[in-house]
Amino acid sequence: MKDLASLRRRAIAHMREAIAMLDEAREHRAANHLQAAIDAAERVSPMKPGDTLPDDSIDTPESTSQLAADPALVRAIGGALAMFATLMARQGGAPVDEVARLLGIYAAATNERSDDEGLLIACWSAILRDVAEAQRGET
Repeated sequence: MKDLASLRRRAIAHMREAIAMLDEAREHRAANHLQAAIDAAERVSPMKPGDTLPDDSIDTPESTSQLAADPALVRAIGGALAMFATLMARQGGAPVDEVARLLGIYAAATNERSDDEGLLIACWSAILRDVAEAQRGET
């Protein structure tokens, strides 16, 4: 019998990679729908102050301890990454959406060995995608 939790984690990682590609192709509506599918698969409602980040194996009996990260700290680090990515783009480096896409791919790869690390990196990638989207709206 297949390990359903592992299969679900792999599917979510692939969806995250697909979101990065859709963002690069400027298919934002499709990327939003895929993000909704990820949220549904992860059974995660929007975060509120004081919430902890969910663990991918939350519904499995062999679940490890849930990642206890401070959402404000995760957002602060993501914001700092966004600032540096923006500065690099202004100096002729990779655009913010490219950094977000690469970070999303790295998150999916990292998730294969560590759910917690992959989730944190995916959060930062999502923050950078949001910043890139806002920057496109400003021009």
